[in-house]
Amino acid sequence: LPGIASDLRHRLKKIRTSQNDWTAVATMQTEEFVRYPSEKTFIECQKANTKTKTWPKVREHLLDYLEKGVLPWQQKGWPLGKSNQTKPDASYRNTFPMTDVLIDIAILEKKPDRVLFWYDQLQNNKRSWVGTGDDRIATAIQDHAPERSMSIWKVIAEGLINQTKPSAYEQAASYLRKAEKIMKHLNKESEWNQYLNDLREKHAKKRRFIEILDKSD
Repeated sequence: LPGIASDLRHRLKKIRTSQNDWTAVATMQTEEFVRYPSEKTFIECQKANTKTKTWPKVREHLLDYLEKGVLPWQQKGWPLGKSNQTKPDASYRNTFPMTDVLIDIAILEKKPDRVLFWYDQLQNNKRSWVGTGDDRIATAIQDHAPERSMSIWKVIAEGLINQTKPSAYEQAASYLRKAEKIMKHLNKESEWNQYLNDLREKHAKKRRFIEILDKSD
């Protein structure tokens, strides 16, 4: 049934497009975003609203939805048509704020301050560990908050080192190089060298890691 409903929505959107009913098309695309919030559906909403010239206001409502869970068309000042959809599909359960999607959009829009804000919310609310997927966070904020980027890359590297696998050691070295570049840019080479010495001392028994680290110097 979900597949049939999706197909019907797609056909209806094609009909509205052929009729140049851009408000209806933009509204339907907003519904799609609510069903499947993502960077991709956000971009599709932006495209759909170029014809209606309503994107700045629609964008605000979409972000407000991601933060608070209030459907865009139920918010004050909604610039498009009303929707019959009262909530997302039952199979798609959301919790708010949708931090992951907000981070993706902040990266897309090149807003490092918002990337960092939502990343901190994610860390506080969901987890206290850092994974290799956070590399893109560190990359996005490296000019805005270089020391935070360096810290993220160090934690990623240390997590990989603890896996005690040669392939993980190689990966760890690549993240350490990124952190080192930041430290050199901040003129903190002596502090970085001390950090590397501490790593060597801590992981002295991991000879393969030490070899890879020495090659990276």
